[in-house]
Amino acid sequence: MNMLETGSGLLLGALLALPHVQDPTPARDKPAVVVGTFDSRGVLFAYVRSAAFQQYVTAQKADIGRALERARTAGDKSLVADLERLGPAMQLRVHQQGFGTAPIDDVLARIEGKLPAIARQAGVDVIVSKWTLAYRDPSAKFVDVTELLAAQFDPSEATLESMRSIVAQDPVPLDQIEEHK
Repeated sequence: MNMLETGSGLLLGALLALPHVQDPTPARDKPAVVVGTFDSRGVLFAYVRSAAFQQYVTAQKADIGRALERARTAGDKSLVADLERLGPAMQLRVHQQGFGTAPIDDVLARIEGKLPAIARQAGVDVIVSKWTLAYRDPSAKFVDVTELLAAQFDPSEATLESMRSIVAQDPVPLDQIEEHK
């Protein structure tokens, strides 16, 4: 072994024996995950003012009407009662979603195929309802994607203005939203 090899070996050994020192500069400027959040009330508001919602309601009313007629013809009073409760139950759910923090999974399912493009446009890695976040680390990056989601329902400017007004207010606690009779 020559002197150069011995010196290199000693130097390498000394470097390996040094305690690990972290580089004070961050490894990257971008957070590990960028989270897109949305206010479900705003997205729901844009949806209920859309042609897609009107078509959905029309189809539901027709389906329930046909089922009611069949149940009445068959004399099935229990089924008639169940079917007559569907409309108010659906209205309650829309109110809980639009004024409270009830999940809008049924609405998001209608634009599911567009979510990857929305995430790319917003520069986010995931999209979640702001109401489902239990903790936000101050160093995490969050981007509001409410209007990008709402835009999928082609809202008018008046709808967007009303939507912004709704999301500027605190939501109503779900237990305070009651069925209208």
